[in-house]
Amino acid sequence: MCLVRSFDVMPIEQLLQPWTLVCFALAAMATTFLGFALCNTRLVAGLPKDAAKPSIKVSVLIPARNEQRCIEACVRSVCQQDVDDLEVIVLNDQSEDETGPILERLADEFSNLQVIQGLPLPPGWVGKVWACHNLSMAATGDILIFTDADTVHRQGVIARSIGAMQKYDLAMLSLIPRQIMTTFAEHAVIPIVHMIFFATMLNFRRIGFGRTTPLAAIGQFIAFTRKGYQQLGGHERVRSSLVEDVFLAKAAASDGIRFALADGTDAIDCHMYTSAQEVTQGFSKNLFPAMQHNIALMAAFLLLQFGLYIAPLPMLAAALVSTSAPETLIILYTITTTLFIRLIVSTRFAMPSWHALIQPVTALWCILICLNSVRWAYSRSGSQWKGRSYARKDLR
Repeated sequence: MCLVRSFDVMPIEQLLQPWTLVCFALAAMATTFLGFALCNTRLVAGLPKDAAKPSIKVSVLIPARNEQRCIEACVRSVCQQDVDDLEVIVLNDQSEDETGPILERLADEFSNLQVIQGLPLPPGWVGKVWACHNLSMAATGDILIFTDADTVHRQGVIARSIGAMQKYDLAMLSLIPRQIMTTFAEHAVIPIVHMIFFATMLNFRRIGFGRTTPLAAIGQFIAFTRKGYQQLGGHERVRSSLVEDVFLAKAAASDGIRFALADGTDAIDCHMYTSAQEVTQGFSKNLFPAMQHNIALMAAFLLLQFGLYIAPLPMLAAALVSTSAPETLIILYTITTTLFIRLIVSTRFAMPSWHALIQPVTALWCILICLNSVRWAYSRSGSQWKGRSYARKDLR
């Protein structure tokens, strides 16, 4: 009651003080992004629960480079899908671990599995994109599904995805998997993707499923009709992109190709990374290139992360020390609102609700990753991933 009374009688001079204005600005920003999160998570589409068995040929295409940890579970989950005409093609991208022997054993077990060997990486191409391009050349299906080796597909995901594409006349469909996270680093960093897509912008762009969809895709699962893939120009269109999934979606939008990013957390699981080093390197590879190396955009994103999720904590401490009741109330509102933003996104995409409590850690880690991503981009060797280096000058 004391806090409210103090706020009610705050003189106009105090309202116009820089400190108070900053508090109000952060509260307004938090309210705005809470609205984004509420709208986007409510409007994003999910897959239909049931679908008829596909009557067309389907090619599932898996690039694999040093994937001994997860390749067997992925291949088994795909080969055992209830699809009559299904081919599964895995490209062994010059792996240096046990990926090759595992694939040879699986090829003897599954008649619908074909293993091909990756060709040397040509100049101007990113490794995964080159692998996907070669997989597309080997595929014979009417539907091409590109999926990562660290995914596990639940029964029916292919039928449900194709059913959605046919019902809503989509040429391209990407799914948001349920993320498997076993370490604190994974819990802290991996949801950055979900926060960017669903809590930093309004996604009223392209219509799919009668709902809105972000102008983005997630490379862990992207399905194309063959006609749509060819019309888009395939992976050759994004051959020099380290975030080919995002730019495939942007290319589809610019070409007027119907696509959607849908919630697939009940259809596909993904265990992207397993350690702090992997999450840091993986996101460092992606974040600055995803912003098209735009320094101004990166600076705005860093200010957003710091201002919205980190700064309110020391500001609250300062307000409590100074016994400034109105500012304390405003900052408490801001912190509570940002907790709800993370809670909404987490619960919508099958992540633990306690993630809300570590959002400041997520934001701080994200800032460090962004700075490292910029450093990599301007270094001589460039971004590093799976034993390969990608310098900006080589990918233009």
